Amino acid sequence: MTRTPMFTTTAGRARHTFFATLLLLNVAGGTLNASDEPAAPAPRRVTVLLVTGIEYHNWRETAPQIAKQLAACPAIEVTLCTNFNVLCSDEIFDYDVLFFNFWNSRDDSPSLDDNLALTNLEKYLEAGKGIVVYHLAIGVFETHKERVERIIGRVYDRSLPGHDPFREFDVRIVKRDHPIVRAVPDFKILDELYTCFALDGRPIEVLAEATSANVNKDFPMAYLHRYGRGHVFTTVLGHDLRALQSQEFVTILRNAVLWLGRREVPETPAKVVAPAQPIVDERYYPVVRQELEARMRQIEREMKAGEKLLVYADCGREWDKTAFSGETISVAGDAYLFPGSRDVFESEPALGYVVSGNPVRIQVASLRAEKKYQLSVSWWDYDNGGRIQSVRLASADGTRSFQVLEPTALPAYHGRQQLAATLSFAVPPELVTTGGFDCLIELLRGPNAVISEVWLVELPD
Repeated sequence: MTRTPMFTTTAGRARHTFFATLLLLNVAGGTLNASDEPAAPAPRRVTVLLVTGIEYHNWRETAPQIAKQLAACPAIEVTLCTNFNVLCSDEIFDYDVLFFNFWNSRDDSPSLDDNLALTNLEKYLEAGKGIVVYHLAIGVFETHKERVERIIGRVYDRSLPGHDPFREFDVRIVKRDHPIVRAVPDFKILDELYTCFALDGRPIEVLAEATSANVNKDFPMAYLHRYGRGHVFTTVLGHDLRALQSQEFVTILRNAVLWLGRREVPETPAKVVAPAQPIVDERYYPVVRQELEARMRQIEREMKAGEKLLVYADCGREWDKTAFSGETISVAGDAYLFPGSRDVFESEPALGYVVSGNPVRIQVASLRAEKKYQLSVSWWDYDNGGRIQSVRLASADGTRSFQVLEPTALPAYHGRQQLAATLSFAVPPELVTTGGFDCLIELLRGPNAVISEVWLVELPD
């Protein structure tokens, strides 16, 4: 076991003023040695800002699930923000696609500056970027209906019937030649069939529709509207987590983001991901991109020749990550920020974030059978809880188990000033061939098990 101090950087700390929750970044990297041939750079990912946090529906469940589902595509990188006032800032222009899962209705407080937010959206689309409007987000900025309609093509109308009773209904693909839905068959979905927007208005390109039992008319379930050089994709599907279990629906969402981000849309369907952790107020913390990248560079500098960093997660702030090559890491546990850590570790702000539980479970999936892998974690006893923990790797079905670390005392900060310890484990071939495994951080003594970071490395043949 070796002990490595965490990275030091203050770059970018003043940014992300509006971010109140987690950043799901899809990251990949590698080391280059003098004897290696330069590898072709990986294509840049479509960067998505998912805006949520003020909604009539259960956004605390749907927003993380949408983010996790999109991030399961190696070509997509998702940032989740719970404060829609980010639209009043220039930060939105750093992203290729905005994804709206919020509804600031006329009954709720307006933004800090509605005119600025809408002007930013107009400029954003005029620059050729894309926006996804999800379910009740068709009613965003309700006190500015005419302006919103010019931007997204349709708006929520309280004078019209809201939606059919929640039920299973048929969705028909009507624009078979469009890349977003070209490979998607007609499908059934358990959802709300929205009838709360006028059928006439500005020109839209309907991609999918359904027939309302209440109104006895066809209504668009997914459509495109052009604004300037950009496009808005709207789907009124997606009431709750049950809708997000539809493979056809999540495939449409993935395809829409890729198309808006001007990337190639695959013909293969998206795989429905396991449930994401719901947002718990005051327990999700923002990631500063510059800090994250600095830590990854430090890890890469310490790697051996031929090793390749696939995916890294700053536990306590990140939970679901996908590598360019498809491998994934999911961390299950409770997020926690060590009280006072911003003061104690001003130069090392990541150190105060941990994820706790009993056990803490790290799920690693989509491994390639022909590859060799190493899993690394870091941990520390941030409050001198006398923690003793062990580490076990187990197959997803529980039939195989490998104890990779016997009970070990965590480095204690208070009094001893010991920083996080880094531990690395070669993944047994028996687990690689099954495609994935669980890493269980198990508590032997102390209040709970904790872990600070986790990363997956591809080893040379």
